[in-house]
Amino acid sequence: MSVYIFATLQCKPESTAAVCAAMRDMQQASRQEAGCLQYQVLQPDDQPHVLHVFEAYQDMAAVEAHRAAAHYLAYREWVADKLAAPVGVKLLQPLE
Repeated sequence: MSVYIFATLQCKPESTAAVCAAMRDMQQASRQEAGCLQYQVLQPDDQPHVLHVFEAYQDMAAVEAHRAAAHYLAYREWVADKLAAPVGVKLLQPLE
């Protein structure tokens, strides 16, 4: 069964440009992972320091592989001091 993730990042204003650049790299690398069906970074027009990430994976094993990927682990360490709040993550399953 597919698994969906919706995450919200609140960037520190002075870090927004750097986080956006890192998220573009994360998007590109994540889309290459086996089991990644979609990875899209979104930015609201009225909230320039907020990013939303919509991810879709083939199954929970693909999510776990993503979370263990070197690019993900490096990003998590790098971004820690660039956010104004903890990342809000929702793990979602479709109603079927």
